[in-house]
Formats: sequence, structure tokens, C-alpha cells
Amino acid sequence: MPTNKTLFFGLLAACALFPRAALADGPATSDTPEPPVITRDVKTEIPNVAYAYQAHGVSARNVGVMAYGVGLGGRGQKATLGGGGAVWGSPIDRLTLIGDGSRNVVGNFSPSIAAVFRILGTPNDGFTLGALGKYKVEGFGTGPGGETESEIEGGLLLSYAKYGWHMDLNAISGFGTGDDGEIDGEGRFRLNHEIGRYVRLGVDSQARYRMAGDRKLPGNRNGDFAAGPQVIIGSSNFFGSVTTGAATTGIVNQVGWTSILSIGGST
Repeated sequence: MPTNKTLFFGLLAACALFPRAALADGPATSDTPEPPVITRDVKTEIPNVAYAYQAHGVSARNVGVMAYGVGLGGRGQKATLGGGGAVWGSPIDRLTLIGDGSRNVVGNFSPSIAAVFRILGTPNDGFTLGALGKYKVEGFGTGPGGETESEIEGGLLLSYAKYGWHMDLNAISGFGTGDDGEIDGEGRFRLNHEIGRYVRLGVDSQARYRMAGDRKLPGNRNGDFAAGPQVIIGSSNFFGSVTTGAATTGIVNQVGWTSILSIGGST
């Protein structure tokens, strides 16, 4: 008959062997699938890098900031520089708010506020449709009689994003708040393609036409444009872009050039 001492050492040996046997059978498995890993691309979190707006704005609760410089020049006129900064945020899904303040190429302080609202579609997965509302000041005390020149803009935004392609198409109307009743129509178009993980290459453009009002656009024109190749580089939370090409916007003689350099980041 086993003694108490024999039973004690037998139980101790069994406890020591039990974990080894359990490990030999392999770790316990679970039928619950792992949650998908969501990859984020900072290049899709910029509502407006040069000309065209993307219809979905930015992701919910995203916040970003951007500084930019603008230059233009043409035959018979001195090259001029401007620049400023923009901040944006999405307090709720579908809505993006944008604030901008800059010194434009004619030397006037030109702030603006805008809102982009996504109406239909899933961001970065096919087509999305959005709407734009914007109020901007062209200059303080620069209008007739020293009035402040400002404009209210509204428009529809269409975007497509799939298979590495990104397209943005905007139709925008602008209404001057002064007594001269200026009305402008604008079309903006951007087409880019992903080149690897960090680079997006394409074109960005805008065209404008003065539909009502006595004053002409610079160069005594009824319409003007700016367009050119664009490269966007983004990694982690930071990005930079260059857009440069031909333009008549702000050019008094024939066709000149314009260039926009941007750098910023988003959460």
C-alpha cells in the first residue's frame, strides 16, 4: 500500500508532465478571424492640393495642414510670387471643412472657407459624388469705392478611384457679392495614377469663363486656364506636391506659366 510520501511525489510528477503534454498537442486555435489590417494613404487625405477638389473630402475625424507657394510669369510682365496655408478637418463622416489664407500673386490677402459634402459613393472605391460650398475674399478694399471684393462659390464634384487611378472632375459657379454682378463658371479636372507606393503622377487643371459682369479677367479676357503635370509624394503622415505648366490665369500677354509647390501632413 503506497505511503503518503509516495502519493505526494507521484502527484508532483503528474503535474510536471501535464503542461508538456498540452504543449505537444499544439496551441489552442480559435475560429474567430483576425480583423483586417486597414492601410492608410496620406495622398488620399488632401481635399485640394492644387486645382481640383476630391468629391469625398477626407476621412472622418481626419485633420490636416498644408503650406504652399505659387508663382507665375509671362512675356512682358515680371514674375510674381504668392503663397499661404490651409487647414482642414472632418468632424463627422461625409463632411470636410477647409480654411485657407494666402497672399495671392497680385499681393492681396485672400482668405476663404469651404465645405465639401459627400453625397454618394464610397471613398477610394469607384465613383463618389459630392457638393462644394465656398466663400472667399479676393481682397480687402480693392473693389470699386474701396469695397471688399468677395465671391460665393458652389458646385458639384465627381471623383473616381480604383486600380491605382484617381480622377476628379468639378463644375463650379462663382457669384460676386459686389454691385457689378460678376458670375464665373469653372471646370476643374485632375487625373493621376499611382507609381509604386509613395508616388502619384498625373495632370491637374482648371478653366474659368466670365459669364456676367462688366469687368474682364486679366489680359482683357473672358476666360482663362491653368494646367500642367503634377507629382504627389506621400509617406506616413506627410506629403509634398509640385504642379507646374502653362497658364493664362493672371497673365496679361498671351500664355505664361504657373507653378504650385505644396507640403503638409494629416492625422
